[in-house]
Amino acid sequence: MDRINLQTRFIILFAAVVIVGVSLYIVWSNYSQQQQVEKEMREKAYVLSQQLDAVWEFMAINQDKINHDANGEYNFKGLHCSLVGKSIGKLFGLKTDYIIRYVNNKPRNPDDVADAFESAAIARFLADRDLQEAYELADYADKPTFRYVVPMKIDQTCLECHGEPAGEKDVLGYAKEGLEIGDLGGVLSIVMPVDIYIDNKKANMIQEIAFFCILMLMLVLIIYYATAMLVTTPLRKLKMATEGLKTGNFDTELNAEDINAQAEIKDLMLHFSSVINELRTLYNELENKVKLRTQDLVDANAILESQQAQLAEINNRLLDDNQYKSEFLAIMSHELRTPLTAIIAFAEVLEKSAQTAEVDDKQKQIMHEIKHNGNILLTLINNILDMARLEAGKTELFLEPVDIVDVINAVDSVMQPLITKKSISFASTVSRDVPIINADREKLRCIVENIVSNAIKFTQEGGKIDLWVDYDANLREIYIHVKDNGIGIGKGHLGLIFNKFVQGDSSAHRPYNGSGLGLSLARELTELHGGKITVESELNKGSHFTVSIPAAL
Repeated sequence: MDRINLQTRFIILFAAVVIVGVSLYIVWSNYSQQQQVEKEMREKAYVLSQQLDAVWEFMAINQDKINHDANGEYNFKGLHCSLVGKSIGKLFGLKTDYIIRYVNNKPRNPDDVADAFESAAIARFLADRDLQEAYELADYADKPTFRYVVPMKIDQTCLECHGEPAGEKDVLGYAKEGLEIGDLGGVLSIVMPVDIYIDNKKANMIQEIAFFCILMLMLVLIIYYATAMLVTTPLRKLKMATEGLKTGNFDTELNAEDINAQAEIKDLMLHFSSVINELRTLYNELENKVKLRTQDLVDANAILESQQAQLAEINNRLLDDNQYKSEFLAIMSHELRTPLTAIIAFAEVLEKSAQTAEVDDKQKQIMHEIKHNGNILLTLINNILDMARLEAGKTELFLEPVDIVDVINAVDSVMQPLITKKSISFASTVSRDVPIINADREKLRCIVENIVSNAIKFTQEGGKIDLWVDYDANLREIYIHVKDNGIGIGKGHLGLIFNKFVQGDSSAHRPYNGSGLGLSLARELTELHGGKITVESELNKGSHFTVSIPAAL
């Protein structure tokens, strides 16, 4: 449909309108002609019925004169009104192809029995005594006809043959029906052929259709020529004149006289020419701006390349500095851990010797503090060393079958002294469906130990910590949960607690010691296993850490 040109669309639209109009006119004309035929046939039938009725009435009035001679003696001649009426009707039918019948539902002559249409008319006349006629266009003997029926009422002249007393023989030898004046004695039925009218209607219809077809053809040709001259041809020339715009050629000049544009098409061309002039101006200005912007971009690109080189140099320096830092931390942690381990060992030896020697309580407390603070310092150094190895990319997983129960028991034994010291209620459970997993046992222990140590640190004395492990068979992951009722974490710090050297309270006077590496190290080791660690917490209501580890790596 989109490819049909404007000229053809006009013609199609006009043809559709004309066809619809002609169709409606034909329907209306056919209906009006049929009504006209019916009206003409009714008028003819009415006139004919009145003439036949006049003959019938004449015969009825003059029966005495016909049947009495000059001397006044009665001599029935057989010219009865019904006989004369039927005879005239037959003679008239032979000359005109009309059929005239005098019928009733119970006639004296079996040939005068009413058919379906006549019986229906009789029923209507009996129901409505004021009804004077019944008619319709209908087929009779398989031919189109006009049926017309009028009632025949009993008058004074009819009583001699059809009045009282009922059953008495009339002059024709038939039994009287006992009818009264005004009763329906029968109907006059006229059947008129309408072949001529139908043929005339068809001929008129054919002439009208032919006339409209010729008229439509002439109008189509006129519209085709008019649209070609006034619309499509100017538009086609306008299109050809503007084809250069597609290639960026804005030097095209449009002339209304060359295109032969008229009225709205001419206005369109003038507006289009104005648009082309504006586009030409804008295009020239745009080219100048593009040249300027291109030069600006070249200069900016040169600056960016210079800055990129500087950033690359700075990045290399930062990588070197980070490498130096990691190596420094690893070396220093190693160098610090060796003498610190010796200090802890000597403190343990002194602590054991104090059990047999006579040492006062103050000296025992000093030995205990040396050992306790040494262990704290050793833990901090170990965390720094592990984190340095992770950042340097020197940490690898040593995968082996691990029973998570052994890991939890190892953590329990290490954390028990701290738990006992703060009188914390601690419970650990492992679900029965937790399988043997493939993981690094020592690093898995470090993950759990750091999270439990964090929970102990931030749980007040007399608090509660729960540690449990369950398994998701669909995801094939184990989940390690650590939940406490400690001080909790504010919403503003939840996103920071896994960063290195960060605690919920990072002030110099914070009440909890530590380097802030425990949770960061736990997250790094968890992600090294392909898992993840999440936390849910509310200030002053405790925290819930969850570690997910794949069951098979």
